[in-house]
Amino acid sequence: MRFSIYPWDLKSWQAAFRVTGLPGVALLLILLGAMLQVEDTTGGGAGHSSATAILLIRTPAIVLAFLLLLFRPRIGSMRINDLRFAYGAFACLYCLSTLWSQIPIQTLGKSAELLLAGMVFFEASRGEGAIRRVEGLRQIVLLTMSTLGMVAVVGFVLRIHAFVQPRPGLISSTTAQAPFLSGNGLGYVASALILVVLAEWQVRRLPGKVAFGQMIFALALFSVSASRTSFGILLISTLMVVFKQSKLIGILAVLGVVLGAGLFSTEIVNRLQGKQASSGFVTLSGRTVVWTAAVRQFEANPLLGVGGGVGGKMVISHIGNMYLEEMSSLHNGFLEVLTGLGIVGFLIGSYMLVLATWRAWNAWTTHPEFAGTYVLILHVWMTTIMSTGLLGWMGYEVAIFLSIATNLDLIGARYRLGARALSPAGWARLAPQPQNQGAD
Repeated sequence: MRFSIYPWDLKSWQAAFRVTGLPGVALLLILLGAMLQVEDTTGGGAGHSSATAILLIRTPAIVLAFLLLLFRPRIGSMRINDLRFAYGAFACLYCLSTLWSQIPIQTLGKSAELLLAGMVFFEASRGEGAIRRVEGLRQIVLLTMSTLGMVAVVGFVLRIHAFVQPRPGLISSTTAQAPFLSGNGLGYVASALILVVLAEWQVRRLPGKVAFGQMIFALALFSVSASRTSFGILLISTLMVVFKQSKLIGILAVLGVVLGAGLFSTEIVNRLQGKQASSGFVTLSGRTVVWTAAVRQFEANPLLGVGGGVGGKMVISHIGNMYLEEMSSLHNGFLEVLTGLGIVGFLIGSYMLVLATWRAWNAWTTHPEFAGTYVLILHVWMTTIMSTGLLGWMGYEVAIFLSIATNLDLIGARYRLGARALSPAGWARLAPQPQNQGAD
């Protein structure tokens, strides 16, 4: 399949939709419905989305996606220890929490998005060519992300007011944003694109010249973002890619980064802080304050929380700080699920994330051709720690995780079927062989 992150590469879009069919169109609608939400600035309350955006964008997109998935509703087989099964359990608990949610209508809407996203991948994982369809779905996710990121940057370059924020970035005095994408969000999008291109090139699925051009495009998006977290994601994930290629070079790279951080710690801190007040920098822009309040709310509702997707809203609305009440979320997916779905939801969510990480790390060695998918697992971790990530509500991180999880389930099923069909000698040939990792 033609791989590209260029939003204008129509052949790449066409190839992805050709192989995915109706589930691919449904996924695009779900992503647009989730990502094109606009924050209500008229006093709607903490993290409240614009009613107009919900009515004109989110609701029609979700309804159309639902109708498309109903056209031929067939689900691929799965086992109880599959990652898709764990995700289904998480999404069902999220939906059930509508019964005890503090804001039932919001929980119901968000759970519907999670369930529909799961259905897209459940349908895509059936029959022959399932792995290729999942690759096509991943392609749609990446192209959608890059398109929205490009729109934000174009608006910034044209100096449209809504697309420029005065917050300084790593190299610029102002940074890009959009009504539907924050400066932090742009950094997360760009870092994910950079990692995929790097991994695809590293396993030679992208020629050098093609990879270079796509890397320049992704770096251009990253250069005007306002996310320090995305810089950390990029650094750590790049080190992981290098380590997978060569353990010796990876260890030397880590030591070099640690040494450089120690020698230039003061300069690095000053650069990261920018013009932000010391108190804001130390509290991670107020994150630690709301995180402490979230823990207190969890202690009051420890088992099942206050409802999926509304835990953070309840924390922020009662925090008693007019500046922090403008935050759209807790900026931590683990605390979102802990306050929203309690310890039960937290355990299910943590289980599927840890299991996916373990399997992705092992599969990266035996199936390096999917490195561009597996590399994103660390991105999911970091965005879940510093933003809503996987465990908050529907977003591109959920679609990225489903791409990873479904790929791992299908690879595991293919291996089991092949192992059962072969003789002992044939099974030995099928077993993973040592990979040439370079100078170990």
